[in-house]
Amino acid sequence: MSVSNKKQIGGTHYKRGGEEHWDRVNRLGLNYFQAAATKYIERCYLKDNVVQDLNKAIHYLEKLIEIETNNAGAELVEMCRYVDQDR
Repeated sequence: MSVSNKKQIGGTHYKRGGEEHWDRVNRLGLNYFQAAATKYIERCYLKDNVVQDLNKAIHYLEKLIEIETNNAGAELVEMCRYVDQDR
């Protein structure tokens, strides 16, 4: 176990489930928004306000969707530029 995993700051809900959330995020290669959403989903029933935590997860997913939508639009514009150069 790493030194940082031995240390606990704050609530006891961080240590439940065996693997630390940040270790799972690292193992799976999740980005910031995926990590934040899964953190709130995984812990929502361990805290007092389930609905608030689920809404926080949705908020992070909405931002990720916004980013991915913008990225897809930018990729499409770049593809069109590339095709236009061949004409």
